[in-house]
Amino acid sequence: MDYGIVLPHFGSFARTEAAERIIAVAAAAESLGYSTAWAIDHLVLPAKVEGGYAFNPMDPFLEPITVLGALALRTSRIKLGTAVLVLPYRHPIYTAKALATVDVLSGGRLIVGVGAGWMEPEFAALGVPIAERGSRTNETIDVLKALWTEDVPSYNGRHFQFGNIKSVPPPLQKPRPPILVGGMTKGALQRVVGRGDGWIALGKSPADLSRPLETLREMAVKAGREPDELRVCMLPISAPSLDQVIQDLPRYAEMGVQHLYLSMRAWTTEFSRFMELMGRFADAAGLPSR
Repeated sequence: MDYGIVLPHFGSFARTEAAERIIAVAAAAESLGYSTAWAIDHLVLPAKVEGGYAFNPMDPFLEPITVLGALALRTSRIKLGTAVLVLPYRHPIYTAKALATVDVLSGGRLIVGVGAGWMEPEFAALGVPIAERGSRTNETIDVLKALWTEDVPSYNGRHFQFGNIKSVPPPLQKPRPPILVGGMTKGALQRVVGRGDGWIALGKSPADLSRPLETLREMAVKAGREPDELRVCMLPISAPSLDQVIQDLPRYAEMGVQHLYLSMRAWTTEFSRFMELMGRFADAAGLPSR
């Protein structure tokens, strides 16, 4: 099992010195032996928070692909990922181009974590029907693959149609960057099996992973795929403490989790403490510092 870190490109950590903090975390992650650095995605937030959103609409939220493009030039080893990029928010041709650019600039270090989204006011502001989020997500994944692997890509779907075009340069990774699908719903698991190279799961403990993981493996067999070919990633969101996550590491490994990534924001609002927790987890997990 290897490990990743969610970058401080949003929330209270990005109120001041955002660039310096993002670069510092990425550099520290590389040095400490983390294998990935992840950016998450929101384009706008409702000005009036109702029902308890996890983000303060007054806090900055830097766009994830832009952040990863900047880090591509400031890092050399760590893989750079989106976890997750909300695919219905952007036109797939633009998304394919932007992500391919990150892969080229980083020397082939991009991981594409994707999802269908959930925040209805955000969909409304962008003029995207939330009822179409599943179908748009599926088509966008198909379009990304076509643009990244076909010499003269074409596509004819419900939402997107094109042909007789070129998209150059393609990503450096061959045949393309890995696509991991996030979500815990049946639809998300079907998307993992039907279109993904792996799964990004959410939960506060291994117990939250058990049943969906079993369902995913059953779906994979029914679809004629080997369950072990799907990379299983986990974000222990809302875990009570970093100590609990460390205690749970052997169980995650037993369950077949291959990658665990952490959002230190869950346990601190202070940047110095964020950096301290990164080092503490690296020591506890035995990461190969460089």
